[in-house]
Order: sequence, then C-alpha cells, then structure tokens
Amino acid sequence: MGDTELKPAPKLSGPQLEEVSEAIVDAFDMRELTQVLRFKWGITLGNYIDLHQGFYGAVGDLIAWTERRGKTLELVALVCAERPGNETVQQVGRALGISSADARQKYDLTQKPPEKPALEALVARQSRFVDYGRFLSRFRALGHRICRVETPQMLGTGFLIGPDRVLTNFHVIEADEKSNTIAQTACRFDYYEDGDAAAAGRAPSGPTACRLASGQPLATSRYSESDTSGQGEPKADELDYALLQLADRIGERPTGDGDQRGWFSLQTERPLLALHDFAIVPQHPEGRRLEVALGTVLNFSSLGTRVRYDTSTSVGSSGAPCLTVDLEIFGLHHARDPSTNPQFNQAIPLDLIAADLKSKNVL
Repeated sequence: MGDTELKPAPKLSGPQLEEVSEAIVDAFDMRELTQVLRFKWGITLGNYIDLHQGFYGAVGDLIAWTERRGKTLELVALVCAERPGNETVQQVGRALGISSADARQKYDLTQKPPEKPALEALVARQSRFVDYGRFLSRFRALGHRICRVETPQMLGTGFLIGPDRVLTNFHVIEADEKSNTIAQTACRFDYYEDGDAAAAGRAPSGPTACRLASGQPLATSRYSESDTSGQGEPKADELDYALLQLADRIGERPTGDGDQRGWFSLQTERPLLALHDFAIVPQHPEGRRLEVALGTVLNFSSLGTRVRYDTSTSVGSSGAPCLTVDLEIFGLHHARDPSTNPQFNQAIPLDLIAADLKSKNVL
C-alpha cells in the first residue's frame, strides 16, 4: 500500500532546462560532477543514470531525474555554490531567483550552518506550500505505521514495510537473537498521546501489541565496526537492519479511529536529500510514547552509506524512520557519532536496505 503523494513542485520550462544543462556542461566535467553529487547529496550518480554516454546526455538524464522529483532548483543551487566564479552558472541562478550567497551558505561545508531566515528561503525553494489538512492527515497516517519494539533485553523503534513486516535495527534484537529469546519480542503500535480524543472527551483507543510469527527474523544485516569506532567506511552488507515477521497482518486492518493503517513503501531509489535539508525522525525515545524531532542534514559518509544530521534522538530511538520535509522516507535511524563529544546522529539510506532485501529475495 503506497504512501499518499503530495502535489509535485512546479517544473521548469524547456528553455530554462536547456540553460541549466548548458551551465552544468560549461562548469563541470563528468568526474567533477560525480564527486560533487557524492559529497553534497550523498548519491552515486552511476546508480541513477548511464555514465557511459556523452556528457551532454548524462547531464540531460540528471536534470530529467531532478525534474521528476521537483528538485531541479536544488541542483541549480548546488551548481551555483560550487562554481561562484562561473558567470554562465551564476546568470542561470539569478534568472531562477537563486542567490549565490544563499547557495554557498547551504553547500559550503567551511561556513556555519545557515541562519533561520536563509534556511527558510532555501527550504521554500526546495519544497512548496502544502495544504495544512492534507499534510496533517498524511503525517498522522505515517505515525500509525511506527511501533515501539519491545524485546526482553532492549527497547527500540520500528516501522511497517508490509502488512506484517517491521523493519528495525539489527542491534535492537542482537542480544535476543544470541539468547534465542527474540520470539518474546512485541511491536506496540498506536503508542502515542491522543490529544484529539482528550479534546473530544472520549477515551483514547490505546496501543495495539503484535507478537512475532517466529523466533527468527526474515533477514538481517550487521552494523559496521566503523559505526562504533568512527574509523573507516561500512561495507556494502553492513546495514544494521532486522526485518521481523509479525503474527498479524496489522497493516491491512484499520486503526482504532478508523483510519487505514498501511505501510511504508521501500524503493531502490532514494529521495533527493541535500545538505541542510530537514530531517524528521518520529521515534520512541527511552521507550516513551511516540515523539517527533526535527533537525537538518549535516553531511554524508564518503561513500554515501550513512546520512548524518543534528536531529535529536535517544536510547529507544534506534530503528526509527527518517523523513524529508515532504514526508518521504529516506533512512533507518541507527546510531550517533561514536566520539566522546558527539556531533551527529546518523541513518542508513533506505534504498541500500531495499536493494539488499531484494538480493536476498525477501522484498
């Protein structure tokens, strides 16, 4: 059951797209463009377009990709920040209302994070206004798909990716897998403060607990030593996830207030996520009722295997979904900076997990 789509952002005209293409070709070569996108967007360009064609064709495919996501202005902002001395690039940026100073403020890692007014201006360009009721309805629906994961030895967070499948972190269930007590795990949905019920003078519907169908996860991937040491890069199969099979197809049943529950759709292509974009993490910190924290993307690991942000999390938040400002799921929260003075929290990009599950014939 797919997520409800928000209205796409306005697309650029044909002549505007041609100008963007010419500016990129004028300012970059293939190697430079690939490196910029890896470090500032956390993506490997070859995973999305054919790099064996001519550079003009590759740039055209990249722009078509950003257009489908309503993010071409974000691409222009990135190009403007990377090539402040290129007049062709800056002219295109000015024509599209992008300030070179704002673009550098967002994408230059040597600068301080943008102040609120500049950040709001950039967000306004990379997102769009959305009807309040529509946004609220979708956000509430997503909350019904998130659960507190209760194992005999640890609390975590998880979320539905199918009618009876919950994704969480491997380290949440690791100790119980070793001790063969994972069958005692429960996933508790609808565990949040129901303000609407209280305002209406009625009793809240209360949480719904689901047991597992078996004592073994459907699929797992261990975390990386680098996640605990801060040194090196995770390997391709070090994704710190566990896929649990529920005994109940709760995703197909309505919630206590009659809403359709549904589940998150895993895609092998990630949402476009850039530096200083908002990162929203609904979670069960310290086992409390569902709470939401907002922050911004700080950077990406060098190979794009981890997304780092300043969104607040705590013990019990492991396994939470990470959402963009448009409520698109992009990652599985799993850890904080392992240093003694933590500077970030981090997530595993969900497209990497989806690809791994497909390779194991589970998704």
